[in-house]
Amino acid sequence: MKTGKILMLCISFVFFSCSSGDDTPPPMIGGPTQGGTGGESTGGETGGGSTGGTTDPLLYDATENLKDVAEFPIGNVISAARLAGTSDNDVARKDILNTEYNSITAENDMKMANIFTAADTYDFSDGDAIVAYAKANGLRVHGHALIWHSSIPGWLNSFSGTDEEFETLVENYVKATVAHFAEEKDTDGNSIVASWDVVNEYFDGGTIRSSIFSQRIGDDFMDKAFAWAREADADVKLFYNDYNIAGEVGKRSQIINKVNEMITNNVPIDGIGMQMHLNHNWPNTDLPTAIQEISDTGLLVHVSELDVKANYNDDVTELTQERAEEQENQYQRAGYYYTAIVPVAQQFGITVWGFRDTESWLYDGGGDWPLLYDGEFMTKISHRGLINGLDGEDPGN
Repeated sequence: MKTGKILMLCISFVFFSCSSGDDTPPPMIGGPTQGGTGGESTGGETGGGSTGGTTDPLLYDATENLKDVAEFPIGNVISAARLAGTSDNDVARKDILNTEYNSITAENDMKMANIFTAADTYDFSDGDAIVAYAKANGLRVHGHALIWHSSIPGWLNSFSGTDEEFETLVENYVKATVAHFAEEKDTDGNSIVASWDVVNEYFDGGTIRSSIFSQRIGDDFMDKAFAWAREADADVKLFYNDYNIAGEVGKRSQIINKVNEMITNNVPIDGIGMQMHLNHNWPNTDLPTAIQEISDTGLLVHVSELDVKANYNDDVTELTQERAEEQENQYQRAGYYYTAIVPVAQQFGITVWGFRDTESWLYDGGGDWPLLYDGEFMTKISHRGLINGLDGEDPGN
């Protein structure tokens, strides 16, 4: 099935660049900040067209869908607002979602700042809308993220009670949220929300990050959060999620030490999320090494936030053919090494962090193009790279 042609039918109906050496200091990037997506008023909002027979070297005529090639779930991010939308862009986005993907992650709607509205008071409505859509369309939901230092509601950030009271509030929030989203089941009796990133970015480089949680609960807040989540749902898969796991060797070592300590101490943890915000030429040799070392923990492995920045050093003013081909190769490497290295029983899946370039948290007003579809939802050659990697085609580097 040709993605570009599907999208044309849909639309017509309604009318990190650093040195390539792995010993170069890695770019310090975090996960998408609260508020995340790019605006709807950026370029490429109207028109569209089939990529069939295209002569544009940045696009290609896709003949396979991601979820049909992979032997594990392939996901993308979404919001309740975009699922409810009826614009041409919303229809096109949902068409791609239902055609190419079988797993979804809420970009911001299931984070603490959106849910935890007051003490022991929760607004689950956005997450419920995402879960309802997933249930109706046969999609898995990965919950993201229970605790993250960059998603704290203002009232909690300024909470003046005791540390013990603060901890109780966080404990109640974790348990209430996990229990709530465990309720909606598929026809086999499995929860639609199959998993959670319990803690996001506990480490800052090779050390524990100083955050309101470490300051008010203690450095053991991560162990407590995982225990609270397991108490709320005995079956949901519990993940630790972080960035630069590939590319930053010292940080990866600390993460592996921490999860091994958790396993030894019977702290419930099921998997590790490797965010994989890559550059077109970074990391290089460390990418397969990192995937291998994370797999060696024996835990589930989730490539949780995949994108590939093409202009990290702002050295180009448009996506050139050369840079697009490097980006395509990096997507292929990510798909190939995950498929080839991670044992089948540990393959939780790959989640791409966004649909079209203009909506990416990395878009930078038109200064980068990190995703699989351009501003008109046309399929880029980066998509071909990921398809080839998932299909077992060795990138040779």
